[in-house]
Amino acid sequence: MSIQIKGVAELIAKLGKAAAVQVLEPPMQRGVYRLQRAMQEYPPAPRNSRYVRTGTLGRRWTTRIVRSSNGLTGTVGNNTVYGPLVQSSQFQARMHKRTGWRTDQWAVDKERAAIVADFERAIQAALR
Repeated sequence: MSIQIKGVAELIAKLGKAAAVQVLEPPMQRGVYRLQRAMQEYPPAPRNSRYVRTGTLGRRWTTRIVRSSNGLTGTVGNNTVYGPLVQSSQFQARMHKRTGWRTDQWAVDKERAAIVADFERAIQAALR
């Protein structure tokens, strides 16, 4: 999944790539943290469940921002083996769908507007 940001080409044209990355990195950091927080929230435990949650899945969400010749890439992931079966929109097991576990697609859909708006504010401020 990805979120495309408009105005980046204009920002690069005005400031150059290195300065544009400096402008874009703070909203990128905030964006990956927004997604991470959304994924870390657990649904309520099913009624009558005797399973005791350890919190490991929530703690093992990670973020990473990489600068490259193509610009800036932010990544959110989980380093548990079972994470995709619980929270991946592509691989989520039926039982986790039924019990209300949020998916990566859900988080992107929920946070997309706020992330895009944050980038747009940063870009517009830099273009002034």
